[in-house]
Amino acid sequence: MIIPLLVLLASQAASPAPSEPELASAEAAPLDLPEAPLALGGLSDEEVYARAAAALEAVDTLQARFVQTAPSGSVSSGEVYLDRPGRLRFDYDEPSAQEVVATGGLVYVHDADLETTDSYPVSKTPLRFLLSKRIDTEGAQLLAVRRTPDEVSLTLEAADDELTGEVALVFAVDGDDLTLSRWAVFDPRGGVTVVSLEGVETGGKLSRNLFRIPEAGGAFVRDRR
Repeated sequence: MIIPLLVLLASQAASPAPSEPELASAEAAPLDLPEAPLALGGLSDEEVYARAAAALEAVDTLQARFVQTAPSGSVSSGEVYLDRPGRLRFDYDEPSAQEVVATGGLVYVHDADLETTDSYPVSKTPLRFLLSKRIDTEGAQLLAVRRTPDEVSLTLEAADDELTGEVALVFAVDGDDLTLSRWAVFDPRGGVTVVSLEGVETGGKLSRNLFRIPEAGGAFVRDRR
């Protein structure tokens, strides 16, 4: 909570001027301002988890700008498209030559410069937490719930051996509404990749052409109509 400047000035004008010792004491003492309440403070960690899972499951489509920070500290950006369940696309801005598509249970990583396309099962990537129709609260171990006045973050670890490492999902909180704002992936070697979303739009119609499978060694489909 920020006390308006005019209120501070009014309270100072109504009080007698302090002596020099009092001034020194006042300058040395920190302001005792009330702390803002933490988001969803009345809910248990398990209830926050259930609320966040329900918010994610309610997302049909999502489009946003993203900024990705790699473990090396390098930063890239682009557009992300999400069509739940099961479909996702990252279009990276230049000079990156990579594009990533998830569809049909696989994640395809296409490099236009190298003219290569690699694929991985979604179940073995952290995208499984974003793309499944129902968030498998049984298949993910909740490691931590952290709260600020306007955000909650959930740190999850897969309960099976298919996926190693941890993922933190961060939701912006506005009243009872939760909106996915970023996520962080922690790999077993200690690296962290953070993806932040900007200008999130949900509920719009996305062309299926966005999620067509790239041909290995061939031109990647860019038709977004």
